[in-house]
Amino acid sequence: MQADLLNHLQSNPISNMPVLGFFENYPLDKHVVYNKSLILIGTSDYSWAYLSVPEPNDLDSLLEKFGFESLYFANVEEWMIPQLTRNHRIEWKLLTNRYYLPEEIEVEPTDKASGPLDSSHVGYIYQNSAYKDFTSELYISERIARDISAGIWLDDKLVGWGLTHDDGSLGFLNVMSEYRGKGIGEAIFRTLIRGKLENQKPVFVNVEPQNKQSINLLKKLGLEFDRAVSWVKLA
Repeated sequence: MQADLLNHLQSNPISNMPVLGFFENYPLDKHVVYNKSLILIGTSDYSWAYLSVPEPNDLDSLLEKFGFESLYFANVEEWMIPQLTRNHRIEWKLLTNRYYLPEEIEVEPTDKASGPLDSSHVGYIYQNSAYKDFTSELYISERIARDISAGIWLDDKLVGWGLTHDDGSLGFLNVMSEYRGKGIGEAIFRTLIRGKLENQKPVFVNVEPQNKQSINLLKKLGLEFDRAVSWVKLA
């Protein structure tokens, strides 16, 4: 990424955490600038248009310059939706709340044994995912290869796991139903958080607003609410 774009994004690091994280993992294909606002396009599972718009009045002109070359948008705040859908409809939308770990918060390690995931776990993770409409085995395989992951095994069985998304956020947390209530999810999150901190990377998570159990866990670990953001596919 060009130094001027990187410096611009780093001037507001919390707002731009997913943008910085994505383009640390994937090449920048194209960018569009209007005043201090940006659309940056890169490809993971899809060609994603990441929005960084500190001034709402810039968005219409920014989208006009962009020309909707991609219909997949990330880091979308709710106030952006009317402009995005002026000439398009939403095919699907995944709304989440973003939580992040402030720099001064320390997270203690877990006493539960865990280990990293590998390619042999991809099919199992996908088959047990509640988000098959938003992911694929190829995406999961790539995320395991590119970043940290953690799994917990009991009775010779993988019973809980977590990894990261293409923007570096923690995600894919899942504990098999018969093993819930045993602190496995918390142990996995603690392991992932400490892995990110050891690599000197920001810790943030996107969680659906109705997932109160995960939100309570994030708050327990010291993460704070930042904002609501969506991934949106237009048509």
